[in-house]
Amino acid sequence: MIHIPMFDGAFTLSIDRTPRPLGDATRTLYNRAISNPSSLTDQERRLITRRPPAEEENTLCQKECGLTMDELIAKAINSNDKNTNGPALSNQESRLLLSGVVKGESGRILSERVRLSLEDRDLMSRAMDAATTDDLRVAREAAQRVNQRLTDAWLAAMDTLSNDDIRNLKFAINVPWQEHVLQLQPGSTSAGDSGQGQGLDRERGRFGLVVFYQEGEGQGEGGGGRGRLPEYKSQIETAIHHGLHFSIDIIKDETRGRFALHWVAVPGIGNEELDPSALRSRFSTMLSNSEIPSGFRRDAFLYVDDEAYRSRETARPYLWLAEPEPQPDPQSENGAGTEAQSQPPPPAEALRPLKVDIKHIAPTLFARLVQRDLEGEARRKPYRNTSELSKLHAATQSRARNEIDGIWPPPARYQ
Repeated sequence: MIHIPMFDGAFTLSIDRTPRPLGDATRTLYNRAISNPSSLTDQERRLITRRPPAEEENTLCQKECGLTMDELIAKAINSNDKNTNGPALSNQESRLLLSGVVKGESGRILSERVRLSLEDRDLMSRAMDAATTDDLRVAREAAQRVNQRLTDAWLAAMDTLSNDDIRNLKFAINVPWQEHVLQLQPGSTSAGDSGQGQGLDRERGRFGLVVFYQEGEGQGEGGGGRGRLPEYKSQIETAIHHGLHFSIDIIKDETRGRFALHWVAVPGIGNEELDPSALRSRFSTMLSNSEIPSGFRRDAFLYVDDEAYRSRETARPYLWLAEPEPQPDPQSENGAGTEAQSQPPPPAEALRPLKVDIKHIAPTLFARLVQRDLEGEARRKPYRNTSELSKLHAATQSRARNEIDGIWPPPARYQ
């Protein structure tokens, strides 16, 4: 028994490490598994590898991921076969294959293993390996590759994120934005949205934000334009990839697969700049003509102008967030809703575009925009204020004067 004093001796953590030898029956079974694995019954294989009975295992697995264990193993094998081009395993599916469907079982196996003698520990490991079927072995190899790929993506994300970035992302993942957008039918992501995007099959099932950029900035556009977009677009997409891999477990695979930006080319002013007023008008026209893909925000859009391109080499590259002008209430147009009709249009300051750090397009910004669709305290928490554009602007000005850069988001403590 190991005794570890905690909190200056206020209490003691006791860990039982008394060696436990294998029983004779277990030792005999393990030796047979190693010497003659083909003689094992399915029940014996499951006993050695700590898997529950087939019916129970399939039920538990289906409850977790929608597939029985047999179906999940088949999916993993197909994903491992380049000739079949099968669907990729999700993070959750790979974990079920590697850790099993019984919660905490891998930890219990480890606890049992450390209390065995070195000889018995080796015997147990070799028996479990021998009792594992070929199909499950191949499936787990595929799951390990998925797990490694996600771990590599997480490590790459952590290399690019500052402490302030990490705190902001931690705030964002506490917003129930994923549950909200994933459960909605396409075309109903944004509050007040009654339109359905049509003729946009390539975006079907996705959600995200519209991004405007100037004609001629895309590669090969406009007959020899400056072509700054491809490089910056790649930088933005990498930043989004890092943000969505900040938490492998909390951010769902479906979220990572469905979030997207919808890029739209527009003419500039004298081939030099983008006019925010013209962009608002263009966005409103797209809304009226159902040109915005179903599931994409209809209350806000992004755009990249010359100033944003020049921010590429700075510590916080950014693009702009803007909103369309509020549409008149349909009831007001019909002679009703006189109170709403009498309200003045919002001041220009309320529609002033906001600089957004590209590392926080997703999930931070998107989570804050989705909060507009939620009810009660979910529209605000864990932040102090709701997410109107004016309040996002105010947050960027709440820092010490010598720290203000006008780029959203500020450190989480100011929000």
